[in-house]
Amino acid sequence: MTPDQIRESYNRQIERLRAREDLTDQAKQVAMARAHQAATGRLNAARDADRQQYDTRRAQLEKRLFGNRELSGMDALSARDAREKAAKLTDPQEAQAAYSRALRDGDREYARAIAAHAADQSAIPLFGEAWVPVVETHAESTPGYSASLQEFRALREPGTYDDTTYMTPDVPSELGRMSVQQVTRLADSDLTVYGNDAPEAA
Repeated sequence: MTPDQIRESYNRQIERLRAREDLTDQAKQVAMARAHQAATGRLNAARDADRQQYDTRRAQLEKRLFGNRELSGMDALSARDAREKAAKLTDPQEAQAAYSRALRDGDREYARAIAAHAADQSAIPLFGEAWVPVVETHAESTPGYSASLQEFRALREPGTYDDTTYMTPDVPSELGRMSVQQVTRLADSDLTVYGNDAPEAA
């Protein structure tokens, strides 16, 4: 189920519980707390699954765009030194200039390391935008990388910053102004509530 479908299912469940005349107010509160807890768990699971897909795809694109070749011996040491040197760059304009010099000098390993560092910085919300030109320059200077770069830039980590996709559903009005901890304690109570819309306590 998608996050929207999870919330819609939860809302329907709450409405059915409200309509049940065979439950006491206390039983309805417990059942609603359990429904809220279950929906929150499903939303968290959906977010974690999407984050796993995001991490996998980002790693694939990063390797394609910025990854080093299979290196050994002195070449591997040089690549490591290039990454360490690139990691010290803190200003995007300085990084852009260093990247241009690396290309001019034929130092592809250092250029790749700078681009990888810039890609990491560009992923930081708000502050990362200034690093994007370095990443774009790398893609433009590397044949066949344009489409991968576009996909890389379009990636957004699920559930972070202003992403409301996995937002916890509203607590039913029947639970008043209970905190998340109070709702959890209510859901975990040992009161048995029968019915398809009211799972028993574990």
